[in-house]
Amino acid sequence: MMVIHRLSDLLTAGDAGSRGRALAEGLLTDCSTRVIYRQEADQLGSAAALLGLTGVETQAVSALTKGRGLWKVAGRSFITQHLLHPRERELFDTDARMHG
Repeated sequence: MMVIHRLSDLLTAGDAGSRGRALAEGLLTDCSTRVIYRQEADQLGSAAALLGLTGVETQAVSALTKGRGLWKVAGRSFITQHLLHPRERELFDTDARMHG
């Protein structure tokens, strides 16, 4: 499992063609199931290129609302709504400290 907030961060692993960059991009190639949540406009191009998104998928990813994601599984794509159990919400609330 690999979790990346911005796929463009992988592009900083080294210069194009370098061993570091190839290793970073290889991590994506090894992922057979991908879950992509909304991407900001400045991230769409690199996300689409690195993940091999179609034009329709890229457009969908740009408009996803909170909790909705594009799942790419075995060559098929699905838009899903991620539902959290209350205990999961507590565990994964990355804004907890901001709430007090």
